[in-house]
Amino acid sequence: MLDFLEPLEAKSEQAPAPIVVEPIEAYLSRGGVFLREPEKLMDLREKAFGTLVEDKITLNPYETFYLVEKKRIKVLDEKTKQSKSLQQLVTKLSVGKPTIWTKYLVYRDLRDRGYLVRDGEAGYDFETFGKGAMRRLVTIVFEGGESTLEKLAGLSAKANKDGKDLVLAVIDRRTDIVYYTLNPENFQSQ
Repeated sequence: MLDFLEPLEAKSEQAPAPIVVEPIEAYLSRGGVFLREPEKLMDLREKAFGTLVEDKITLNPYETFYLVEKKRIKVLDEKTKQSKSLQQLVTKLSVGKPTIWTKYLVYRDLRDRGYLVRDGEAGYDFETFGKGAMRRLVTIVFEGGESTLEKLAGLSAKANKDGKDLVLAVIDRRTDIVYYTLNPENFQSQ
């Protein structure tokens, strides 16, 4: 009889303790949302959040919504010090910008896919980088919205001239997003 075989003991594996990240305080003022103490915010800057202006990092509305939704920041009114919810921020920051939430959905989707996303230059909604060497300029097209082939050809040619790809983010009525990369050769007349 072999007595070197012993019954296996149940291993008591403990799940690693979750890492709790305290949200960083951000402030809502007339000029938008900003973070103080930029030297403590290098993690956000390394992930391409915000723009450093003097001693503050300012966030655009998309960055603000994303960081609030991910619980990385909490936004306080600069004067009253009262916390603002995501819904309150969307209401406040979307005045005069009817498509801000839909554009945010594209921003969030790109961020969740691992891209670093910045505001795009004129004619483009966003610029993405961070996955591979190619930078991409993203233009949002709404299902049922109007766009011409001439406009798309122009955007594609300009992006290509700058060494970038043009990506169309097509949003349908259910807010599903499908991405298409345009090649400028497809637009040249035969």
